Amino acid sequence: MEPPSPKRLRSSHPPEDPTLPCASSVTSQQALFVDTTFPQDEALHVEKIKWKRPKEICECPRFIVDGATRMDVCQGNLSNCWFLSAVACLSLYPQFLEQVVPPGQDFGDGYNGKFRFQFWQYGRWVEVVVDDLLPTIEVQQNGSTHYNLLFMHSTEKDEFWSSLLEKAYAKLKGGYSALQMGFAGEALEDMTGGVVQSSNTSTVASELWSHLHNMLQRGALICCGNTQGEVETSNLMGILSHHMYSVTGAKEVETSQGPVSLLRLRNPWGHTEWIGPWRDGGLEWQTVTDPEQAENVVLEDGEFWIAVVDFQDNFQFLEVCHLGPQSILQTGGAAKPWDYVTYEGRWVKGLSAGGSLTSSDYYWMNPQFSFTLSVSDDIPSEQCPSCCFIVSVMQKHQRLRRAGHVRVACHIYKADDSHAYLFKERLRSSQPLLSVGPYENHREVVICSSLPPGRYVIIPSLEQESDEGEFLVRVLTEKGSSSSTHESKVDRKEILTQSMCPTEAQCQNKFLQHANQDCRINDVQLHRLLASLLSEFVPLLPNFPLETCRCFLASQDISAVGSLDWEQFHRLWKKIIAGTQIFCNVHKDNRIYINQLVPALKAAGLPVDDFLVWLAQLRYSDSDGYLSYHHFICCLLKFQSLTEKFLAADPACSGVVSLNYRQWLQLAVYS
Repeated sequence: MEPPSPKRLRSSHPPEDPTLPCASSVTSQQALFVDTTFPQDEALHVEKIKWKRPKEICECPRFIVDGATRMDVCQGNLSNCWFLSAVACLSLYPQFLEQVVPPGQDFGDGYNGKFRFQFWQYGRWVEVVVDDLLPTIEVQQNGSTHYNLLFMHSTEKDEFWSSLLEKAYAKLKGGYSALQMGFAGEALEDMTGGVVQSSNTSTVASELWSHLHNMLQRGALICCGNTQGEVETSNLMGILSHHMYSVTGAKEVETSQGPVSLLRLRNPWGHTEWIGPWRDGGLEWQTVTDPEQAENVVLEDGEFWIAVVDFQDNFQFLEVCHLGPQSILQTGGAAKPWDYVTYEGRWVKGLSAGGSLTSSDYYWMNPQFSFTLSVSDDIPSEQCPSCCFIVSVMQKHQRLRRAGHVRVACHIYKADDSHAYLFKERLRSSQPLLSVGPYENHREVVICSSLPPGRYVIIPSLEQESDEGEFLVRVLTEKGSSSSTHESKVDRKEILTQSMCPTEAQCQNKFLQHANQDCRINDVQLHRLLASLLSEFVPLLPNFPLETCRCFLASQDISAVGSLDWEQFHRLWKKIIAGTQIFCNVHKDNRIYINQLVPALKAAGLPVDDFLVWLAQLRYSDSDGYLSYHHFICCLLKFQSLTEKFLAADPACSGVVSLNYRQWLQLAVYS
């Protein structure tokens, strides 16, 4: 299940190749969509491959026949059982599948050869559009020419939703070859937005069954795998090695010898099943005392029941996809299992890339995020000595950049009593409470554990100081706990918490209310918009003066057009909130003294030296050396903006940039 060595992807297929989809190959269907951007790669280098549309493969194609089910997921000539097992899990929840595979698509009226799919990518849903030209192999049968799908297909020859879904996912990842080998958890996340916890099966059998049963009841999606033997070879009991299966059910049956705990699994191949006890038609089913619990169906469909003790003997690891609040509500779950918050960031060499804990003197430079575990008011603290949580650190775009990907790790520390940010000296004298990674070929590391109520710090990192990349941190806490960025022991009414901040949708609605017809805002509109957001959601914070808002706008207006679009404003708003949280963490009497500026700027991920502090004092402090809230936020955004622009102009990280006169003027006058 580990990805193979990197392969170089080729460009889109050349139009002169008669075996590949192109405008000239569908002259009789000029109106049909042809996706010329679909990547061609090694997985398509098969002799006699022919690209055919479903109407050329069968007489009357259908997108979905009698509902999309796990029986529609059969593996082809591609080592991507990890993806298929995830799709099989997803098919158990039609509401999830409709998010990924929008309904209303078919080959009847309105058909134009174009199909749309959606995948979750690092905090947001993205649409992927593909044509319906599919790779096939030409075969001769009874004197007639037939075309068999090369990759994923349904047991129904006239059903194509699963084949087209696989093509869309391949396009998202960089081609069919990018799907060769992997872990089901990656695909589960991409199709649900959940957080995947990997674990082994070596625990007490009754506890393992109870855990899996509870997870299925709570709407979790579960896959399992065997890591023993040769790749995809069958053992004596029919279980394939280095192959992913879906866990689709759990039940306990009463037999004449006592209760037996069973798990239902599905092989994405659609065949090759377990042939041991409790197999389809096995004698064990005749010992079940309740006829309603007995399974009388004998089908070679890849699905089977297995006792939990045999499951442990034949499967070594699990991937459980925990769903966030929005997803769990879609499943109709009775209770919301987690509160959920996300943070995004970047590791930038020399700025916020500090390398690993064990091999770097700059580990303290890595980004830091804090979260608080607390007990709900209606639960006595003595009954809840610890709080469960999940922390995920995901490296973005890892599969697309496989040739140069780096290894990610995560450590959790106890927060300092006076402030949440941990500085170099504190980290040198402390040991993390929990750690995970770095791992090979994993785009994500997950910590699933419990700790006593309190405040903790998450530090995501890469292996080397020179490693760079983008990341997404997700924190799932039990109902009754909370997640936030930075907090201190000052009056709680002065702390800006995550729950007080408007959601992205609320921000966007406010933005559109103040924006022009072109969906942009100028300095005056920005002034009114920020005042509206602060007064409604964070009324304890003072409004920003108009001149400060002009500085804010200039810091984000890269093109110097005098206005901001939604994306630019949203970045600005997140920086204001982050800066406000830092201010609340270190301020005294609603001001920051100049000697407090160093930890404050470091908390924002900025490199700090005496010269920068001296400039900040000259430009932003009052005669007593204090920075007000407005001046601190303005100072922070100014330094962040200049640092980002310098790094953009210095991709080689040489420490020197070259600017023409106009570029210099824009930085000096309007930034």
